[in-house]
Amino acid sequence: MFFKRNKLYILLAWMALVGCANRGIGPEGGPRDSVPPIPLRSIPVNGAVDFHGKRIEVTFNEYLELNNVSQNLMMSPPQQHPPEIKARGKHLIIQFTDTLRDSTTYTLDFGDAVCDYTERNPLHGYAFAFSTGPTIDTLEAHGRVYDAASLNPVGGMLVGIHDDLSDTAFTKHPFLRIAKTDSAGYFRIGNMRDGQYRLYAVDDVGRDYRLTPGEALAFSEELITPQQPVRPFYEKQRTDTLPADSLPIDTLLGDSIPLDSIPLDSIPLDSIPLDSIAQDSLLTDSLTATEPKDPRILHPLFLFKEQQQRLYLKRTLRDKQHWVTMLFSAPTDSLPIVRSLQDSVAFHVTSSTHGDTVTIWLLDSLSILRDSLYFEARYQRTDSLFHLEWYTDTLRAIWRAPKMSEKAREAEIRRNRERRLNFRTNARKDFDLFDTLTLVSTTPIASVALDSIHLYERIDTVRKSIPFTLAPHDSLPTQLIFHADLEEGKKYELSLDSGALHDIYGVTHIAGTYSLQLKTAADYSILRVKLTHFDPKAQIQILNSNDQVLRELPAEPDGALFQFLPAATYYMRLYLDEDNNHQWTTGSWEQQRQPEKIYYFPKNIQTKSNWDFEEEWDHLAIPQTESKPKELIKINAKK
Repeated sequence: MFFKRNKLYILLAWMALVGCANRGIGPEGGPRDSVPPIPLRSIPVNGAVDFHGKRIEVTFNEYLELNNVSQNLMMSPPQQHPPEIKARGKHLIIQFTDTLRDSTTYTLDFGDAVCDYTERNPLHGYAFAFSTGPTIDTLEAHGRVYDAASLNPVGGMLVGIHDDLSDTAFTKHPFLRIAKTDSAGYFRIGNMRDGQYRLYAVDDVGRDYRLTPGEALAFSEELITPQQPVRPFYEKQRTDTLPADSLPIDTLLGDSIPLDSIPLDSIPLDSIPLDSIAQDSLLTDSLTATEPKDPRILHPLFLFKEQQQRLYLKRTLRDKQHWVTMLFSAPTDSLPIVRSLQDSVAFHVTSSTHGDTVTIWLLDSLSILRDSLYFEARYQRTDSLFHLEWYTDTLRAIWRAPKMSEKAREAEIRRNRERRLNFRTNARKDFDLFDTLTLVSTTPIASVALDSIHLYERIDTVRKSIPFTLAPHDSLPTQLIFHADLEEGKKYELSLDSGALHDIYGVTHIAGTYSLQLKTAADYSILRVKLTHFDPKAQIQILNSNDQVLRELPAEPDGALFQFLPAATYYMRLYLDEDNNHQWTTGSWEQQRQPEKIYYFPKNIQTKSNWDFEEEWDHLAIPQTESKPKELIKINAKK
């Protein structure tokens, strides 16, 4: 008995040890679910005709969650009041609030709104269609929206059609059918009726399904004709390499749902990651899709924003006692006409480099000491139709001295008394051969003592005087430009004696010396670009890796010659300067004018110092929309 009892204790102890050692062998939850929900049935069926109800219910194979329905859902034709969309368990419920039109095909495109509840896997591109008449329209149109200035694809744009072929339909009536571009700029307008249509795209800020002044837009010059949809061919096959304990597809999809009962036509090709299902070894039965070469006609649209910026005076401020600032919403071509509404106020008006800031410089001490100044300003602004008009306004500039202690006030007075004129110059080592020596001041320069400014060539320790001239930027300049014959590879020195410059307040600067050394021609490369199909309207641009323009030259029959290019990686593009203004011109809806065409050189160009390069460029060999190098493409998706 003692032996049996000990044997029992030993057995129990061994079982306990085994149990502790194998705690991690139990169920671990399996791989992460990456399959989106799948629609199983609906009332009415997807593609129903003679529908006159107010409610649609779609049943899926798993519990649902909706993601940002207001942004994702696109209903064609658009309704003034969108339907109410709810998820209840495994059911998607659509409740219409507006009256549906007779004999019309409707499409509900959910985008990425429908997700599973557990992992939020979106069912990409799920759409539900029905007709209120005896037939349902099945044709469709495809395309892609590009930024006309860069050929980058643009996501989040509203694309629509009109069967009203007049030019006024785009601005007066909502679209007949709509779609939204995905992150790569692609769109599909489905369930179209046979016929011819106008095709448009718009950044629909006002959400009114039409063009509103100030919105970016694109339009096709040609009428489009919808085509039959292209559907992938699905086939069911068995994979023999899966392990025996794999989950059958019936278990994955739901309770005893046979594979043959799944309405494959309602499952978008990209909604089920077929490759990942097979690789994860989850299914004994799998779906494979074979898609033939895509015969769809893609309609490119080039999005542009008209040069119609709202021009208006944002505000007037006097944050410094010596001047008044007028801030405009956009650059203005002409200076405002300003006059004082008070006696004995001397001032001068200048504009910033960008043209959106105008400064009224106060020139006499009496005006500077006044707390309140009043001006009449006559300036240009845009009306509701973006037409420029002259407008007269009264400006009130108030100076409010900051509150400070007596000690701080004395320090401020001392700083003002000891203030010096601040300026900067671009003199430096590695000075580019094509650059211009300049001097820029923070306040307008009233006087220049030329005999106190010196330019020397340095030869070892010897300085040789170099003649030069100074050109002011405007009548009351903040920038001075030096004109001198500077030679490559040589060292120079710019010297300013104290008192060489005085600003409009009589403030001068301390003496300063600035060194510069020019590069040599051997530090650069030369690039000649010759067009196979020469076009005298072509303007060729050299770009950096950020797609920014560095140089521009007109095309020449024997090639455009770009000199003094530092050794680097460059890209090229050209635009056809139709209006001969030597700059890229955007489109115009009012004039029915497309943006000027842009073509990219399809590869980068590596240059080396002291090398000459030549490129033969057939800009018509590659379609315009496929010419941009992939490394330069940026997705411009609207959030």
